[in-house]
Amino acid sequence: MTAFCPDYYSEFSCAMGGCPESCCKAGWEIPIDRESYEFYKAVGVDIDENSYICEDGDRVFRLRDDRSCVYLSDGGLCELYIKTGGRQCEICAKYPRFFEEYPDFTEAGLSLSCPVAEKIILREKGFSYENIAKKSEDRFLDFLLYNRFRAMKMIFAETEPDSAASKLLGFGEDLQELVDYDELGRADEVGFEPAEPFSADEMAAARRFIAKKTEVLDPKWRELLLEGHAHAGSADERRNYLLYLTFRYFPKALDTEDIAAQCGFILLLYQLAGSLSRDFEGAVRHIAKEIGHNAENYKAVRGIIG
Repeated sequence: MTAFCPDYYSEFSCAMGGCPESCCKAGWEIPIDRESYEFYKAVGVDIDENSYICEDGDRVFRLRDDRSCVYLSDGGLCELYIKTGGRQCEICAKYPRFFEEYPDFTEAGLSLSCPVAEKIILREKGFSYENIAKKSEDRFLDFLLYNRFRAMKMIFAETEPDSAASKLLGFGEDLQELVDYDELGRADEVGFEPAEPFSADEMAAARRFIAKKTEVLDPKWRELLLEGHAHAGSADERRNYLLYLTFRYFPKALDTEDIAAQCGFILLLYQLAGSLSRDFEGAVRHIAKEIGHNAENYKAVRGIIG
């Protein structure tokens, strides 16, 4: 199956012990794939003692009281990696890479939850998404890919990212009319008319909902949500964040056939990052960790849009 990814994908290299915000301290329940589990058992690693079966039925690594992985050493390295000469379980080996499987291709990217990946993605000089998928044999997915690429070209060209974000919302609403009337072939007739972004009151309500109705991994996340500080980041950071959100979440309308709501979700995350903290990069990482990596939280926040 053909795989596509943004051009920055290959630039990632793990900072390992020098990472300022290690994924091994994120508090995630990391499933251990069967092959890795059997390998650890065979080489004498105390994997049973330091793992357990979680509610989903997966075997996961134990966490310490501070929510760090039990195998994280004082030097910031993975003791399993050291003991086994570099063997990691499947998820640890792939992170922060993510993969989206579609009917006739796969897309890959990097998660903004990783500080190294985040710096690559939000860096001052822009980057190209020319290497992402543009066509599919699935009619509706092909419609999504074509219009995602149009939207991203618009974001690249727009001087002000906030304006691009409101145009993305209007674009999604107009595309939805074509979907509702099964007129996908008229996509080129749809322009980029801006729609009203979320108001300050609506964003405050969204932050309260997320703080109270979603699973919170890091107590600092709840504090950020309830405090709220307007700091939008630089224009380049905001543009690259909007591009990233569009790349990752626009095609997910395949699941619901609701492009308008999916663009609303993108706009919500975009505005959320600018209303959370004086540290834009930190806000972006929190959003990725708490929403992007948690299926139930994603579903709940996506439900705010309808």
